[in-house]
Amino acid sequence: MDRRIRGVWTCPLSEAGDLGAVLPPGGVVSVAWRLDGGAGRIVGGMLPRGHPQGGPQGKRVLRGEGVWAAEMFPRDREITAELDLVEPGPAARPARLVVHGPERDIIGYVDQPRLPVDRLARLTTGMRRDARQIRIRAAGRIWWIRATKVFGVQVVRDHGVGVYRTRGLHAVFSAEADHLDVSIVLLTLASIPSSTYAPILGF
Repeated sequence: MDRRIRGVWTCPLSEAGDLGAVLPPGGVVSVAWRLDGGAGRIVGGMLPRGHPQGGPQGKRVLRGEGVWAAEMFPRDREITAELDLVEPGPAARPARLVVHGPERDIIGYVDQPRLPVDRLARLTTGMRRDARQIRIRAAGRIWWIRATKVFGVQVVRDHGVGVYRTRGLHAVFSAEADHLDVSIVLLTLASIPSSTYAPILGF
């Protein structure tokens, strides 16, 4: 059965006490979801540079019911209150993510392998949507995040298996999506600016 995401909103941590997913003290909630189908409430947030658990450059975090806790670490740009998102780079400079599965930590990488490295090329061919697709690699799987239609988003895994898409004002995970799919998709969508995969529209 499809699982839908409802109730996307932004709120400071002090107002997020009823979300059922606690971030470390000093963390900042940036987005919150409620998943239909029994998954419960989930929050994505950030631990900025200098936070005791944030690491030297800070990190993005995912916590909540029905998902595995996950973290994303930037490579080149520090996470601060003003710059809190992770910019995926080319394949040679991926961002790193860690999903805390029930048996082991799963290490993954987020990049844009088709993004031109040359600055001039980015202004031309780099604006094409296919050049701006986000790739995620973890646990032997590969996911692609793509912009669709006007304001849509689609995530496809291995051999064309669709695991996530927007439908009107809602987002839907397919029946094929498991805990790893849900955790990685939500962490990545909460962590990266949408302009990286939809540069023309900038949404």
